[in-house]
Formats: sequence, C-alpha cells, structure tokens
Amino acid sequence: MTLRVDGLLNLRDLGGTPTGTGATVQPGRLWRSENQTLLTPAALDALVEQGLSDVIDLRTDFEVNGSPSPFAERAGVAYHHLSYFPTAADDDADVLDQALPWVDNELKVTPVTGNEHADGYLMFLAMRPDSVIAALRAIAGAEGAALVHCAVGRDRTGFTVALALALVGVADDVIAADYARTADAIVDVIANLWKDPTYEAEAGGRIDPDAVRPTPEPMLAILDHLTRTHGSVRAALTPLGWTDADQAALERHLLDA
Repeated sequence: MTLRVDGLLNLRDLGGTPTGTGATVQPGRLWRSENQTLLTPAALDALVEQGLSDVIDLRTDFEVNGSPSPFAERAGVAYHHLSYFPTAADDDADVLDQALPWVDNELKVTPVTGNEHADGYLMFLAMRPDSVIAALRAIAGAEGAALVHCAVGRDRTGFTVALALALVGVADDVIAADYARTADAIVDVIANLWKDPTYEAEAGGRIDPDAVRPTPEPMLAILDHLTRTHGSVRAALTPLGWTDADQAALERHLLDA
C-alpha cells in the first residue's frame, strides 16, 4: 500500500499483506521508506499525522552523524538507531562503500546461497545480530506505525521487513515481491539522495538501472536458506535472542485488528 508524503518516493505501508494462515498485516503498523533527512517540516508532520510512532533508522554511525534523523529529537516519536555494520568501522566514510547500493560493494561475504546480494544480507545477522533483533523488537513494541528505513530503502530495510513478515507467516513469494517493488523508484531515490551532503561524495553520475533495481531472487534465496538450515526464520533468530515473548508481541502488533 503506497503512502503519499512529499519528498518520499519509496514509502509504503505493509498493511494488507496476507499471511499463510488467513490473517492480514494491519494498516498503519509497519512502514518502509528511504532516508527522511531532506523532508520539509510539512512532510514530517504528515508522517506523524498518518500514525507514525517509531522510526527504526538502520543507517551507519557515519550516515547518522552527517545527516541526523529529523525524528531523533521529535517529541511523540520513538527513535531507534541500529546500524547493521561493525562498530569498529561504522563511523568512517569508507563504510558507505559497503552500505550503499550504487557503489562498488566492498563487503566481503561468505558464499552461502549462491546469490551475492542474499549472502550480503545474511552477513547482517553475522555482523550485528544485536541490531537485527533490536530492530524487530522495535517493530513489535511500536504503539502505531513503525517506519523502517536506511538510505535508499532497499537492502537493510528490505532485509528487516522481510524478517518481520516471515516471522508472522507471510509467504516467501509475497515477501520477495514487496522487496522487488522498490525497483519502481530506486533510480529516482538515489538521485534525490545525492542532494544530501553526506551522500553526494558517492555520486557516480549516471546510475545503471539494471545494477540497482532489486529483483525477487535475493530475498527468495535468503528465506529458502534460513528455512532449509534452521527449519524457519523464527528458529534461525532464536539463538540470536528472539524469544517467545518477542514473537507474541510482533504478532499482536502486526496482525491484531
């Protein structure tokens, strides 16, 4: 479900997403988008007026220090900054070579699934399981809409939303289709992000659309891998700290009418 807020091109509400048990993700519970640092005050107000209660910012320390979230100090909105990269290099500009989808990705990944993007996303679980679990808990504990975002809203955001949806029983193909929807906006999102001084140094001129547009395959590979190796996404997250209480809270937040 697309939401309309001036300045956000990749904002959507996961409300209406069906699960395999006949339940449906409720509107106004889980949103995803790109970075909000260039939004006008009116656009920020519009997000709050539509039900925003929590912002889950997955950008690195370097990104956040250079372009602080407009919600970090806003009364009435809970702000959660949870980087998915190791703290030792998280505040260095070089981390952008690993975090952004249009640069030459320097993240050295362990081949696991046969899909490079999928293997990179799985590294988030290896590098920062604490942040992944905390992001999912922030979604589960939100009073209203929890907005998950990174810089563009493809990788870190897509991975987190995929885990949340899988945990409440959404089918793999439905999750992968949502991930791929970012393809419709990503070229314009990247071009817009270059207006932010924190990211303009990474501007590369012409963007190759085929290189940045997501397809369903990485997400299908991740979900298949976690299911084959652990039995389910929930079972994969349990050793990392995900509890029965966390699961119940997520189900209540996303599914209860």
